[in-house]
Amino acid sequence: MLFLKSHPKLCHCDCFTAFAITRSTVIARSGAILFVILFLAANAFAWPWSSDKKVSPAEQARIQDSLKREEVKNLQREVDALMRIRLQKADSLEKLEAEHWRKRYAESELSEEHQVETRELDGRYSKLSTDLGRVNEEVQASKELSTDAEEKAAAEEAAYDALNTQIKLSVDKVLGDVTGDYPVGMNDRLLRLKEAQNAAEDKVPNTLSAARIFVEDQLLRHELTYTQSYENTLSQVGSRPDVKVNRLRLGTVFLGEVAADDGSVQALIRSGALQGKVFEWNSNLPQEMTLQIQKAVSLAGTSAEVLIPLDVLQNKAVKNSITDVQELSWIEEAQAFFKKGGIVMYPLLLVAFFALLLSLERFIVLSFRGRIHKTMMNKFNALLEVSQFEEAAELCLKQNTSLSMVLFAVVNKARENRDAAEKSLQEALLREQPKLDRRMGLLAAMGTIAPLLGLLGTVTGIITLFNVITEVGTNDARVLAGGISEALVTTETGLIIAIPVMILHGLLSEKIEKVTSEMYVQSTALLNKLFPKE
Repeated sequence: MLFLKSHPKLCHCDCFTAFAITRSTVIARSGAILFVILFLAANAFAWPWSSDKKVSPAEQARIQDSLKREEVKNLQREVDALMRIRLQKADSLEKLEAEHWRKRYAESELSEEHQVETRELDGRYSKLSTDLGRVNEEVQASKELSTDAEEKAAAEEAAYDALNTQIKLSVDKVLGDVTGDYPVGMNDRLLRLKEAQNAAEDKVPNTLSAARIFVEDQLLRHELTYTQSYENTLSQVGSRPDVKVNRLRLGTVFLGEVAADDGSVQALIRSGALQGKVFEWNSNLPQEMTLQIQKAVSLAGTSAEVLIPLDVLQNKAVKNSITDVQELSWIEEAQAFFKKGGIVMYPLLLVAFFALLLSLERFIVLSFRGRIHKTMMNKFNALLEVSQFEEAAELCLKQNTSLSMVLFAVVNKARENRDAAEKSLQEALLREQPKLDRRMGLLAAMGTIAPLLGLLGTVTGIITLFNVITEVGTNDARVLAGGISEALVTTETGLIIAIPVMILHGLLSEKIEKVTSEMYVQSTALLNKLFPKE
């Protein structure tokens, strides 16, 4: 047998190298076996002379030894070839292993670099995460602060808008009341309040400016109430504008003017009206009162004390005593009464007019269609006695009343049976009854609406009264009494309209019932007369 020492690097051969060595060994052994077979075949077909010569054992041993040596040589060649192959494979393996370890080393270096970079990235990520968390907290805190700031800003804006709205409403209210307020300085007040209104209504409202102007106006108006003045100026109030006058003013209680050219006098007296202007002029004064005012105005320029010939309370008795009272006609009294009721008087007047038209229309219709002529009934019965039904029907058509139409419906079926006549009668009654009842419900509604409108006017008048009480207080009982009386004017008017309308409705309803009853009686009697029951 042949034993081979194992090379220390053979342990590193891979499966491919082992497979290559095994294949070479198999090829070498196959060649040796083939050589032995060829050798034996040559001995079998030896030369002719060899068959006669007997081979000695020594010769055979020599031959055998020669064969073995040849086989050993072949095997040695195979072993050398395998050794060369193994050495080549070992060198390749060493190169591969060196390459492998070089790559492993490079891989280790890359791994270390990757780990270093990973640690750096982890550190950066951790730092960035911490920074991000801190930034998120700051952002959240900023959002909360922004939300709080927005809420505060919205609240401040709402409060500012509310203040601006309140100032605007106050300015609008005062601006609407200026024309009925004290006339002195009214133009300047209108300009100031209009400026305040424009400042409050701008696209970007100037609330502070509007409030300042409004407060200044109220202070000037308050100052006007508690101050007095005497001046020579042009009159811009009353019934004589642009006339040079001597004017004496004591607060807002008295204002008298004496014309410089003709000495005519006009004075401002309180009217106490709830609607319209609060002050009114009076130039139609008695002669004695005119002389007293002229004297008071002339002395005001030289004397410290002046007696004013007017009662500062301005009650109704004093006002009438200082005014030339003219008796009003009934038309003027009606107009004054209508104005006291306010705007609700217009629908009340419309209701009264509409109810009057309905009553007249129903009265005319019932007068014509509800007539019952005894002469016609006597003639109609006479024609029925002689069975002249066609002539009786023509007579009914000529009359054209509700009763005649019902009788015509019956007599027209006189030639037929009772059932046909009853059906015709029912149709006629159903046709005539709505004509009589038409618009009666609307007339009743007018009688119901009138007091309701009066109550509405009373409510609006009471609301106006309370507004006046809020502004001027309750010191003047005349103002309260006047306000209540004006509030009750509409209720009185509504009742004045409703009572006659309901009376007319009752009278017309009674007339309709009378006509309807007569139709039923006469038609039933005619039906029984034409078709007596057996």
